[in-house]
Amino acid sequence: MLQEYRTALIEDEDSTPTGPSVLQHWRPPDLDSYKVNFDAAIFRSSNTTGIGVMARDCAGEAIGALSMSIPLSQSVADVEALDCRRAVQFASEIGVIRVVFEGDSLVIINALTTESGELATYGAVLDDIRVLVLGF
Repeated sequence: MLQEYRTALIEDEDSTPTGPSVLQHWRPPDLDSYKVNFDAAIFRSSNTTGIGVMARDCAGEAIGALSMSIPLSQSVADVEALDCRRAVQFASEIGVIRVVFEGDSLVIINALTTESGELATYGAVLDDIRVLVLGF
């Protein structure tokens, strides 16, 4: 899996960008808040996906991390939705209340913030996320 990940990174660096590249730096959340970042990696050779979640406090100190393997889904958006849901569950499990969730899937973030996507294959997962965030 590590070799496949490294190969994908090299292939991604060699590809021509499809749009302007935006360099973003991680910023800590406001005082007395937490930030939970999530991301996923797809390993086609093993038909699995690795998801990762990192929770940090307002000083940028890690307070919890999670990584796990899940079966490969129909699309990247499906995987990112599952990863987002697991991030929200993880934040609840470690007991943080004031939370900023951050992921790099514009499709999922937009669907959640605009309350759309219910007809997508990941629509039920979005519904789960919306219910879970009510606890924060």
